[in-house]
Amino acid sequence: MLAFLYGLSLVEATPVYRETVAVTAALLALYGAGLVRLVPAASSAILGEEPHLKREGERTFRRYGTRELFKLFLIVLLVRLLEFPLTYIVHYAMFGYTGTFFEIQRLWLDFYHPETAFPLYGYLSDVFWIFTVNFNHARFIGSYFFTSLAVVALYYLVQLDFDRKVARRAVRYFLLLPFSLTLMGTVPDGLFLLVAILTLLFIRKKWFPAASGFAMLAVLTHALGVLLFVPLLFGYLSFLIGNVRANRGTEKGYIFKQILTVLSLLLVPLGAGLVMLYGNLRFGDALSLHRSAFGTDGAGLSGLFRFTDAAFLETRTVGGNALAVLFGAYVSQFAYLLFALVMLLLAADTVPSSFALLMAVTIPITSVTGRMQDTAGFITITAPFVITFAAKIKNRWIDALVTVLLFGAWIAYFFAFIAGFTG
Repeated sequence: MLAFLYGLSLVEATPVYRETVAVTAALLALYGAGLVRLVPAASSAILGEEPHLKREGERTFRRYGTRELFKLFLIVLLVRLLEFPLTYIVHYAMFGYTGTFFEIQRLWLDFYHPETAFPLYGYLSDVFWIFTVNFNHARFIGSYFFTSLAVVALYYLVQLDFDRKVARRAVRYFLLLPFSLTLMGTVPDGLFLLVAILTLLFIRKKWFPAASGFAMLAVLTHALGVLLFVPLLFGYLSFLIGNVRANRGTEKGYIFKQILTVLSLLLVPLGAGLVMLYGNLRFGDALSLHRSAFGTDGAGLSGLFRFTDAAFLETRTVGGNALAVLFGAYVSQFAYLLFALVMLLLAADTVPSSFALLMAVTIPITSVTGRMQDTAGFITITAPFVITFAAKIKNRWIDALVTVLLFGAWIAYFFAFIAGFTG
């Protein structure tokens, strides 16, 4: 089916360069391989046998308290705040004195655009106006606060299936992913990451009404929120089939509980409806926010073709800052896409199948909606990718090497962002 769709797309939107055909075909083949590996794992999960739970000795059952999580929250918040002076130092080194310390920080303010932002982040971050008496500053504080809580939630989620070492690696890798620095800006990504991880957490704990509630909040926060319905539905169906096989339907009140749970799943489409209502009331167009989030510059694989063509066109451009733009705006996106595809290949027996399904539906979103320029951002705030990555790196020397490479990439992207080479 993928091969057929690819061939049809080649006919309808033929790429300009042969290299584009080769690269996109390789990416599609890698994605297909990931889906093939996912099928038996998902089938086992439906039957109540999650492959990732068979790794005895890797899970931790030691309790961890509020003090440990609070300490992590403060560390992440401090790291975020240290990026403020780093921004000024790098900007001063590149361009000299062009403004005061606080004027330079407006680099991070331009991320928020009310006409394209989903409603929840704007309203929740405005609460911090009480402390700042400035809505821009309030959104800064909201972004840092939600991001720090999201990292704590990530740490908690990873420890359900792995030990502390894997949880710490997941946190470290996430913070060092180059595009995680954009969470410094006034973006809803930190809040979305928080509610998305909480959704996955409650799916993992089989508390589906709570998972549905957080999934609805994710829908109100970011365009990717609706994708959480896939792991939510899969997790519930696996749970229900497991109950049927165990003859648990005879318990008192069982049918009533399941009816309530099924009704709770409707919170996700309800969230989508509320976003459309918000768009209609504020902008006179129910689909305005979704349209701005995903764009209209090429549906299907044509979006991937156009972006790849643009990258190869950039390689043929000489002079100016063409090389910096190529790496900042194009190569970085392809690197993230390749990373995501490799993680999908490895996810089948590493993370819960519901998590792997979320990865599988997130990857094509960037191409079928024509938003390849958002690939890195989408992958960064989809937690199962970094969880899979952290779980697979077990050797301490390889871990050290990966940490150094990620830190170098983070620094390089930080310079490229301030220089304006990231698109």
